[in-house]
Amino acid sequence: MNMSVGSLLNRVLLNIGEEALNMPRPQPEAQGSQKNSPGISFGSPATSHFPELSKNVQDSASGSGNASFNQFMQQIGRLLQTALSAIDALAQQVNKAHSSPVTQMPAAATGTPSPATAQPTATETSVTAASPANSSQAVSSTTGLDPAKNSLTFENKGDKPLTLTFTPNADGSAKPGDLTLQPGETKTQNFDANWSGNFRSTAGDGANATLGEVKFDGSSGQTYYDVSYIEGNNAAMTIGPAKGGGRVSGTLDDLVSNAPDSIKAKDENGNVYGLKKSTTANQQNAAVVDYYRQHVAADKGYVIPSDDASTLGSSTKNLKVELKG
Repeated sequence: MNMSVGSLLNRVLLNIGEEALNMPRPQPEAQGSQKNSPGISFGSPATSHFPELSKNVQDSASGSGNASFNQFMQQIGRLLQTALSAIDALAQQVNKAHSSPVTQMPAAATGTPSPATAQPTATETSVTAASPANSSQAVSSTTGLDPAKNSLTFENKGDKPLTLTFTPNADGSAKPGDLTLQPGETKTQNFDANWSGNFRSTAGDGANATLGEVKFDGSSGQTYYDVSYIEGNNAAMTIGPAKGGGRVSGTLDDLVSNAPDSIKAKDENGNVYGLKKSTTANQQNAAVVDYYRQHVAADKGYVIPSDDASTLGSSTKNLKVELKG
């Protein structure tokens, strides 16, 4: 409200007083001594809210049979009712104003706001391995897979960051730069024609690692791939066609937690990060091999070098690799 409640109330009462003063007064009787005309007196507008009848009016009220005075009193009663109604309305406004929540206005901005950018929960980035100079260059974050280009799409399905390193075969294939994936993140790595090699997670001390192996543009145009546990296990991994519909090598099952302590791979501080190699210098660790055989079928990953049934082939050039650290 632009005016205080007290001011509004005083204005209403003053208006009522003016009306009362302007209304016709009852005439004194012809008989007897003449009496003063009745009037209305007010207290200070700041402290008095109700009109008081003057003593003359009170004296007149003690008489009987004065119809004019009774009519005057009825008008006074109506004015009082009007005043009470106005007071009640003002009280309701006050209560409503006090019960309404106060809205805090934001402070004025002190700079040029930058536009909001929606952050995706999982980012898909494409990189290429055409040469060492541009092997880690981001090509696109939204480009769909090109069925004519060799690619591996990596997805981190775990709750820890993963960094992958690539090792090309000694056939002139370029070495891509390392690829880091945050939890839930997806990135696509492109490769030149005929590229072949492997990749692994850098988790642990490097002595034991799960390998993903791939050969693009093989015989009859096939893409060959497999997951190998020969070098150990430091990440859960699967490889299969990017758009589904083909065979999958490897497993995302947790092979480490329930493994015998004797076959667990540990760093120099004794922290477990995976499982030991199954084969070292053509010597197989029987306990490790037996444990892998319980969890990885012969056509689902290399446990020993002779598991050739685990080399899978597909006509697609686009493969999907899922990992958990």
